[in-house]
Amino acid sequence: MTKIKKKSIIKSNERSIGGDYIESIKERIFKSAVDLFFKKGFEATGVREIAKKANVSISMINYHFGSKKGILKEIIEVFFSRMNELLENEHIIEKDFEKRLRLAIKSLIQALRENEKLFKIIMIYIPESENELLNLRTKKLKNIIFKKVLQDKFKKENKNIRYDIIGPALSGMIFSHFLLKDLIPQIVETKIDDDFYKIYPDYIADIYLYGVLKKFEEELE
Repeated sequence: MTKIKKKSIIKSNERSIGGDYIESIKERIFKSAVDLFFKKGFEATGVREIAKKANVSISMINYHFGSKKGILKEIIEVFFSRMNELLENEHIIEKDFEKRLRLAIKSLIQALRENEKLFKIIMIYIPESENELLNLRTKKLKNIIFKKVLQDKFKKENKNIRYDIIGPALSGMIFSHFLLKDLIPQIVETKIDDDFYKIYPDYIADIYLYGVLKKFEEELE
């Protein structure tokens, strides 16, 4: 008996009747799990809760994802797929490093704003015992930060530059904002809205570049 290969990335599982959007069973399960994982955490959420919220049977969860862990793996795949889509813009072919990095930072921030729940789930709620998922997250983060943005510049042009320090420094600046976002208004008087995010990418780019480019220039001398 031939097994039907299931789609690993949720993108076009919707159906349309009379022009109305109708979610597929897989997408309902996915969205329900995301909401529950985000509110309660992965380990505190049960499969029965997900099934109840999605209005499906547990067997449907097993069919589409295999297990609760399978849903978490799908969250990782979907998040980084969306990240890659937003990073596949003009910054990839931009030759000037500063312009390229500024465009990349804007794309990263846009991706995180649009997928904030997924981001927090994969950064906070993957259990320490799930080495497969932790390694998958690490591999995909490395691809985003180093291969798409930094590695070609620093590794090829100057092997003395510690891109293993520079890369995490950039991701840390951006990621920490979204992980600590709820605390920021309590620490400083600010409103985190669309106006805030209009200027935020350039601020981050300036802080990063003025330090990193200076270090890079020193190493070339």
